[in-house]
Amino acid sequence: MAFRSVFDFGSIKKEFEKAEINTNFIPLIWKYVIQNPNCELSEVPSLPARAHALLTSKFKSTTTTVDSVLESNDNVTTKLLVKLQNGAYVEAVIMRYDSRLGTYGGKPRPGGPRATLCISSQVGCKMGCKFCATGSMGFKDNLTSGEIVEQLVHASHLCQIRNIVFMGMGEPMNNYTSVVEAVRTITAFPFQISPKRVTISTV
Repeated sequence: MAFRSVFDFGSIKKEFEKAEINTNFIPLIWKYVIQNPNCELSEVPSLPARAHALLTSKFKSTTTTVDSVLESNDNVTTKLLVKLQNGAYVEAVIMRYDSRLGTYGGKPRPGGPRATLCISSQVGCKMGCKFCATGSMGFKDNLTSGEIVEQLVHASHLCQIRNIVFMGMGEPMNNYTSVVEAVRTITAFPFQISPKRVTISTV
């Protein structure tokens, strides 16, 4: 049986409600998993016993793993090759920049070092854009909302992510439900990325 990601909000909320477990525990579970990579869900503190039993039988702290991390020569870009539970791969890319570079209106720009994460929403893509390497793959599969969110979880262990762009593999609007659920998760506690800093790119 394939386990589901604990970051798959729709699934875990449904299971908690069915078992009459308070869904307010869910963000606290996420926070613990983020702070304790590769932990077992049985280790999450302050949960009722039936929550531990449900989590360990149906969910995993992460269903994906980072297969490789490639740094650009200038250390500005980091590419994560993420392996899914079914053996497929997607890419997530961290792009670092300093918003103080250059001038605005002849004056120094405000800000500082920031990092944007480029996230994938599908394995392959059915749109077939000629300029896109993913388009040549054809469509393979949709990512679950948990698999989308886990890209942020993996990246956050390397640096603090300020912005999210859905410009990785796949056409987000062809996986609308999972993408919307993922956005609602990453803009909520404990991720709390501002909705104004999330961009969904579509053809």
